[in-house]
Amino acid sequence: MEITNDIQLKGTAWNRAIHELGDIFATRTHYSLFMLSLSIGIMYDRRIESPVENGEDVKTVPRNVIYNNDNGKLDFYFQAAILSTLTENLTEERRLELAFGEKPDFNKIAFLLSFANFGVEKLVEQIGATPLESMENIKNFMVSTVEGRNFDINDLPIEDIDIFGE
Repeated sequence: MEITNDIQLKGTAWNRAIHELGDIFATRTHYSLFMLSLSIGIMYDRRIESPVENGEDVKTVPRNVIYNNDNGKLDFYFQAAILSTLTENLTEERRLELAFGEKPDFNKIAFLLSFANFGVEKLVEQIGATPLESMENIKNFMVSTVEGRNFDINDLPIEDIDIFGE
């Protein structure tokens, strides 16, 4: 994927995540938070096009940081997102063209950023009173997701709920 501009991280959630989680993600903070938030947004298959802003400074993920650390991850994330998302009404042929075609007329970065905007909202929900508590919350959030216990993603079927202990 060709990156011609820095990725702009706009909004209250990005500022809070960078400020509150900067100690945890000390190396390449903006890039690390962007990639984690992107994976969360794709996992939930939810997007936010325009995040809530309250006049905060715009943060960025510099394109040279992406070039030096990406190793094809953004392409892989884009392929996974475009092939599986229910947020876009596209034909299978168009999805394949976008995922594997040479020069599609599609803003891949804006598409991925909308997933990351949702993901950072979920990440901010995990912020605790201390960096240690935040790390524990993020770990528990990720573990519950991997183990299928994140009921925001994996709804619990009503027949599996034992309300009366029968």
